[in-house]
Formats: sequence, C-alpha cells, structure tokens
Amino acid sequence: MSGDFMKLAKIELSRDDVHKRLGGGIPYGSIILIEGEESTGKSIIAQRLAYGFLQNAHSVTYVSTQLTTLEFVKQMMSLKYNINKKLLSGVLLYIPVYPLISDNLQKEDFIKKLMETRIFYEKDIIIYDTISSLIINDASDVKVNDLIAFFKRIAAMNKIVIYTINPKELPESVLTLFRTAATMVLKTEIYTFGGSVKNLVRIEKYNLARGPYQKTMVFRVEPNLGIAVEISSVA
Repeated sequence: MSGDFMKLAKIELSRDDVHKRLGGGIPYGSIILIEGEESTGKSIIAQRLAYGFLQNAHSVTYVSTQLTTLEFVKQMMSLKYNINKKLLSGVLLYIPVYPLISDNLQKEDFIKKLMETRIFYEKDIIIYDTISSLIINDASDVKVNDLIAFFKRIAAMNKIVIYTINPKELPESVLTLFRTAATMVLKTEIYTFGGSVKNLVRIEKYNLARGPYQKTMVFRVEPNLGIAVEISSVA
C-alpha cells in the first residue's frame, strides 16, 4: 500500500495545463480543501478536478449542495465537460443534497449521516461541494473532529477526499480544523487586473506534492472550454 501513496491520480486534459500547475496530478491519500467566498470559483475548480479524474479512468462521487442532477449535467456540458456517459455507467456518482439541507426540519445528525452513508466512499475520489453548507447547523468542534478523522481513514485507503468551504459559513475554530487536516489547501478569490475581473487560486499548502507546482493560478471560465489558465503577474 505504501507504494500506492507515491503515485499520482492523473487529472490531465489536452485543453489546459491545470495538471502541470498542480504538480502533475493529485497524490493518492490527499485531503484537499478548496476555500473561498461565494462566486470566487470553488465549484469550478472542483468540477475541473472531477472531470480530469474521470477522463483519466478514476471513479468519482460528487456530493453537491447547489445543483440538481440535471443542473449539474447542463453546467458541465456548458464547459464542455461532458459527463453523461460517466453518469450512466456509474463511474460518476452524483448526489444532490440541496433538498435535504434546505428543509427547515434539517436533522442535526448530518455529520453522522455523512460518515454512515457507505455508497459515498466506494469511488476513488469523493468531492463535497460545499461541505460548509452541509454541516452549517451541525458543526461543533467535536463532531467536525470525528468527521475529519473519518476522512483521514478514507484517504488512507488509497482514495482522495476533496471538500469546498465558504469561510463565512463556519466558525474559525472549525475552519482551522479543516485547514489543518488538509494535505492541500487551495484558496479562491476574485481580483481586478488591468480593468478586468479575474479568478485566482492560491496553493497555500501542498504537503504531498510529487513535482513542482505553481503557488498562484489566474484563470477565467469560458463556455465550451472550461478553465482557461492565464499568464498574469499577481502582486
């Protein structure tokens, strides 16, 4: 098993060089935090990673608090990330949980349910977008510690766990737990450069990197292309 942790899960696409910016791929056993406020690009990064994994023969579970299955398919198709066949074949398991978290009678045992739902963890990669929305009413330090310990056990089984977080949805103590547990921390933000608005992702931590990576990546989102990485200087 230890040899597997030296391997990379490939995310390469011919249309962009995101995999090069992230050290050639994602190491098995990674726990990845993508953190940023609303509309800064968290989901688009998660979607690009998911599609990259799928196109390189990895299986993915994608748990979304934002989009129905149909909305997800349309969103991915708009970026030319066509995942229809992957959904139909079962290589991609997409789980929309918006109806659950929007219910006023939301149960407080949501974290427990996350850990007990075995089907979530049968794929190679498990993505929660966004986990802060999932656990916003259930995020005590003790429960989040339990969840993180669980994620570490899952990652140790030669899998990759990715979670996106809006920092405004969770207390700082809980954010610290998620940041500390992650082997890789990506932070998304919006900034203005040359009069136009740009998306930026910073790699703030990358403990298991197997190759050189870029600490900042400026990108735009284009229909029929997905993420387009730009060559820009960032102060």
